[in-house]
Amino acid sequence: MTSVVVDASVAVKWVLDETYSPEAVALLQEWANAGIRVIAPALQAYELTNILHKRVGRADMTIEEAYVALTELLGADVTYEHDAATSLRALELAHQFGLPATYDAHYLALAEREGCEYWTADERLWNSVSGKLSWVRWIGAYHSPAADD
Repeated sequence: MTSVVVDASVAVKWVLDETYSPEAVALLQEWANAGIRVIAPALQAYELTNILHKRVGRADMTIEEAYVALTELLGADVTYEHDAATSLRALELAHQFGLPATYDAHYLALAEREGCEYWTADERLWNSVSGKLSWVRWIGAYHSPAADD
């Protein structure tokens, strides 16, 4: 495996303390150690910004904390990709799996194009494609080899 697609639901766990944050950080470290390129659709930057904005709106964090978190996320070693063919395929995948929007389907389309795994913490998406797309991984099923030490 030379690359992996990671969605915003996993990436945000690299900087916020949430359920599965330790797993997300462990995965990121494993990929870095193995020289695996982390990629995402360009829309991920907008999704991460929105996730943090909502946290500020709920008073879960300050705007200053959100700014620091977003700066760290946007500085992470993630390659953002976009092309028309991926968006067209995302439209097809959203329709095929009955997804409510095409955002998640962009991640699916990118992973399909790259022939790599796609990691998500979105259990609803996972349930929609589980057993149908063997390369989609749910972070809740991840077991860190470091946990065996």
